[in-house]
Amino acid sequence: MTKIVDKSLSKNYLRKAEELLDVATFAAETSKNNAAVTASIHSAMNALDAIAVFYSGKRHAGSHESALDAVKGSMTKAEYTEMAKQFAGLIALKNQVEYQPDLMRPQDADDAVKRASRIVSKAKQKLPPT
Repeated sequence: MTKIVDKSLSKNYLRKAEELLDVATFAAETSKNNAAVTASIHSAMNALDAIAVFYSGKRHAGSHESALDAVKGSMTKAEYTEMAKQFAGLIALKNQVEYQPDLMRPQDADDAVKRASRIVSKAKQKLPPT
């Protein structure tokens, strides 16, 4: 499922991704591990939306796991494979951090920030400078 979005708004999704990554980084540095993981996940989703909107004028509107489908045609197979690897590591934590009573460990926060950072970095490479 997708939603049509004006391509010029891709920069807004990228800005959200960058802001959320900043929040995630700060949270990890101050031992707010749950916030770091949550912000990392949402940073990555916004980065994927930025790519999808820029290249196709659409963003995903279904399950978070399907967000990758919207960017598949906008990158090489190698880029997509790496993006999928990074995103899978984040999505694997989504249910646990947002809906379960479990708390995230410092390792989870650090890993999530690194994964989100890689995804945001790739989005910045794929989009024109703002």
